[in-house]
Amino acid sequence: MQFTGTVKTFDADEAMGTIVRDGDRHVVNVTSRGLALGVGALDEGDRVEFDVDLGVDPQARNVIRC
Repeated sequence: MQFTGTVKTFDADEAMGTIVRDGDRHVVNVTSRGLALGVGALDEGDRVEFDVDLGVDPQARNVIRC
Protein backbone atom coordinates (compact mmCIF):
# COMPACT_ATOMS: atom_id res chain seq x y z
CA MET A 1 0.00 0.00 0.00
CA GLN A 2 1.33 3.43 -0.95
CA PHE A 3 1.38 6.20 1.67
CA THR A 4 2.24 9.89 1.58
CA GLY A 5 3.81 11.94 4.30
CA THR A 6 6.34 14.53 5.39
CA VAL A 7 9.93 13.94 6.47
CA LYS A 8 10.16 14.88 10.14
CA THR A 9 13.87 14.17 10.53
CA PHE A 10 16.70 12.72 8.43
CA ASP A 11 20.34 12.59 9.46
CA ALA A 12 22.46 11.92 6.37
CA ASP A 13 25.50 11.02 8.51
CA GLU A 14 23.50 8.37 10.40
CA ALA A 15 21.48 7.49 7.25
CA MET A 16 18.23 7.37 9.20
CA GLY A 17 15.21 9.43 10.10
CA THR A 18 11.43 9.55 10.45
CA ILE A 19 8.41 10.26 8.27
CA VAL A 20 4.98 11.39 9.54
CA ARG A 21 2.22 9.73 7.52
CA ASP A 22 -0.62 11.88 6.21
CA GLY A 23 -4.01 11.16 7.72
CA ASP A 24 -3.20 9.24 10.88
CA ARG A 25 0.04 11.14 11.71
CA HIS A 26 1.76 7.80 12.50
CA VAL A 27 5.58 8.11 12.60
CA VAL A 28 7.49 5.62 10.44
CA ASN A 29 11.26 5.07 10.55
CA VAL A 30 13.31 5.37 7.37
CA THR A 31 16.91 4.43 6.60
CA SER A 32 18.99 5.02 3.50
CA ARG A 33 18.20 1.41 2.45
CA GLY A 34 14.53 2.41 2.23
CA LEU A 35 15.18 5.16 -0.31
CA ALA A 36 14.32 4.48 -3.95
CA LEU A 37 17.12 4.44 -6.52
CA GLY A 38 18.25 7.96 -7.30
CA VAL A 39 17.19 9.40 -3.93
CA GLY A 40 20.42 10.17 -2.11
CA ALA A 41 19.06 11.71 1.08
CA LEU A 42 15.98 13.44 2.46
CA ASP A 43 15.52 16.89 3.96
CA GLU A 44 13.22 17.87 6.80
CA GLY A 45 9.88 18.94 5.33
CA ASP A 46 10.21 16.93 2.08
CA ARG A 47 6.89 15.52 0.86
CA VAL A 48 7.31 11.82 0.08
CA GLU A 49 5.50 8.71 -1.13
CA PHE A 50 6.47 5.33 0.31
CA ASP A 51 5.49 1.76 1.16
CA VAL A 52 5.72 0.34 4.67
CA ASP A 53 7.50 -2.91 5.50
CA LEU A 54 5.41 -4.23 8.39
CA GLY A 55 7.83 -6.11 10.58
CA VAL A 56 8.79 -5.96 14.22
CA ASP A 57 9.99 -2.40 13.59
CA PRO A 58 7.95 -0.95 10.66
CA GLN A 59 10.19 0.77 8.10
CA ALA A 60 9.46 2.98 5.11
CA ARG A 61 10.71 1.59 1.79
CA ASN A 62 10.69 2.71 -1.85
CA VAL A 63 10.69 6.32 -0.61
CA ILE A 64 10.45 8.96 -3.36
CA ARG A 65 9.85 12.70 -3.26
CA CYS A 66 6.47 13.90 -4.56
